[in-house]
Amino acid sequence: MRLLRNILIVIVALILLLIAAIGVAMVVIDPNDYKGHIEQAAADNTNLELELAGDIGWSFIPLGIEVNEVSARLEGDEFAAMEQLVASVDLWSLIMMSPSVHTFTLDGLNANLVKGKDGTGNWQRIMPEAPEAEEATETTTPEATLADEETGEELIQFNVQQIRISNARVSYEDRQTGQSFLLENATLEADDIALGQDFPLDIAFTVGLSEPELHLDGSLSMQLNASGNLQAFSVNDLDGQFNMTGEPFNGKTTTASITGSASADLDDETASVSDLVASFENLELTTNLDIQGFGDTPDISGDLAIAEFSAVELLEHLGQPAIETEDEDVLKRIAMNTNIGTEQQTVQLQNFTLRMDDTELKGTAGYGLDGGAISADLQGNSLNLDRYLPPEPEEDGEATAATETDTGGDEPAAGNRDNELLPLETLRALTLDIRLGLDQLIAKNLTINDILIRATGDEGQLSLDEVSGKLYEGDFELTAGIDARTDNPQWRFTERLSGVKSQPLLVDLIELDLISGRVNVNAEGRSTGNSVNALLENSGGKADFNIEEGALENTNLTRMACQGISRIHGESLENDDWGESTPFNDMSGNFTIDSGRLRNDNLTADVAGIRLEGDGVVDLIQSNLDYRLGLRIVGEIHRDQACRVNERIQNVVIPVRCEGAFSDDPGGLCGFDSARFSEVLKSMGEAEIERKRQEVEEKAEKEIKRGEEKLKDKAKEKLEGLFN
Repeated sequence: MRLLRNILIVIVALILLLIAAIGVAMVVIDPNDYKGHIEQAAADNTNLELELAGDIGWSFIPLGIEVNEVSARLEGDEFAAMEQLVASVDLWSLIMMSPSVHTFTLDGLNANLVKGKDGTGNWQRIMPEAPEAEEATETTTPEATLADEETGEELIQFNVQQIRISNARVSYEDRQTGQSFLLENATLEADDIALGQDFPLDIAFTVGLSEPELHLDGSLSMQLNASGNLQAFSVNDLDGQFNMTGEPFNGKTTTASITGSASADLDDETASVSDLVASFENLELTTNLDIQGFGDTPDISGDLAIAEFSAVELLEHLGQPAIETEDEDVLKRIAMNTNIGTEQQTVQLQNFTLRMDDTELKGTAGYGLDGGAISADLQGNSLNLDRYLPPEPEEDGEATAATETDTGGDEPAAGNRDNELLPLETLRALTLDIRLGLDQLIAKNLTINDILIRATGDEGQLSLDEVSGKLYEGDFELTAGIDARTDNPQWRFTERLSGVKSQPLLVDLIELDLISGRVNVNAEGRSTGNSVNALLENSGGKADFNIEEGALENTNLTRMACQGISRIHGESLENDDWGESTPFNDMSGNFTIDSGRLRNDNLTADVAGIRLEGDGVVDLIQSNLDYRLGLRIVGEIHRDQACRVNERIQNVVIPVRCEGAFSDDPGGLCGFDSARFSEVLKSMGEAEIERKRQEVEEKAEKEIKRGEEKLKDKAKEKLEGLFN
């Protein structure tokens, strides 16, 4: 026992002696006497010009040092400076041979970082270039590590009671790009810092960018935990708040925030995010994610949701112009939620739901991590695209006159019809497998039900394998393809319409009330180019059609035929109740598609007492038509006496011409063709002259025959009288 007591007395004596020695050293030694030595040592071992302008002081409990007004220049330019640095070590930890930092305080840090035009930063020139031999030695010298003898894991003993950084400023300039940013008013506070346990961390800062001009004020608070080997980290009770203003927001102040928890293990290559909520004005995203593996093909599972928000309000908060739409009530209710998982190197969005106003899409979507392949299988209720289109511009007399002047008055302005339709480089990089179904789609006033779209694509070759649906009591099916491997892409399509009502289709599509009946169409076409004008000018193909039990609307061909017949008779029509349309039993024909023009040479239709024959051109480039119709009289067509049909009228063709722009009044497109009718009258006159000539010749022949018979009779009588 006496021995143990003596040992304890010796240890206490040594501790007291050590404390006394430190106290004497602090009283006797003035660190300011060594400023010159410290500055010279910095000059000898670095490229920095160090200046210690302020006092250097000691503190005893806790044991520490205080340095004031320090600056460093690099190659004549100011590199860094600080107002005050205070570092202290817990005295008892020194006595226990396990040094522990008590306090670390840094105030007024000012650093200037510059990346030159050659791509090197000034911070890379702090240390002088080492000789090759020294570099080789450094690269071959193994690093000393402190490892756990049982597990072999590297351990770091790190215990700090308090860290305070205040009033820090860091500027960065990239002279290659002209970009620069400034971090200022930065503060950092942490207490009871120890590896392997939670400790609080608070950060605040201000950041300014030059291009674009942007100012950000931010603050972060959290409970941080780092393992002893610095391979595992966790963040709990994360709370971040940010305010932004500048050019991107047109001077408005925008707010953002983030809360939640996260963790990562570098050894196991795992990470997780729990109840992470990120908000940007009225946009709020919530997610929970687990990640296995940090390579190119991680295993991801979790969920992601975007709470309902208004895109209109978001743009307003961001200082951005509003999206002009035909319906002002759209884009005000948008939300999304999905489960996330990985399967065969593809990130899968399962139970995916997207809601936008009255439209809801549900299904699955995927993205390939190895090649960027995009897949989707979605089904929706209804979508009215017209609500999201920009409103039609208001036209006035001056604007119309100006447009006619700019375009010569005859040809429509090209507008954006020469703009590129598709980003070809993007298409070449796409790998697609898309299936989209909608209960109803409204686009360009067309209403399509039960629409199904299937699209695939790879290496610049995209295919619409199927676009089908029900259209105005009929159905349709379309296939198409684009070969975008060259800068002059090739297009192809086939289309089938069956039993589609033509009148509501044309009215809704181009506001043209011209023809009614059920349409059947088979068409195929091809083209090249990447603009509307190029596609029209290079188009080619063919189509055939027939219209069952229809009518020419806003046009009465019977009245036009009767007008011609009455002129032939030299009479006037008495009836004025002709109706607004021309019913027919069947209309058919075929078209050739050539350079944006649909040409037809064999249009036929059967109307009561009339056979309609026609040929002409529909010009899609100029948006007009020019059709010549012939009304062949094959029977009685009307009760009006001036419209009676006799042998002179039978088989006569009454000419009608339909011409004008798609935008013209449909009722004025077709009319009696007086110019061609004069040719008809001329032909009828020639035919009448020929008929009269034939009658005269026949009468003369009959008279001659009659005279010859009389002569024969007289001669016979004379001969008989002579013989008698």
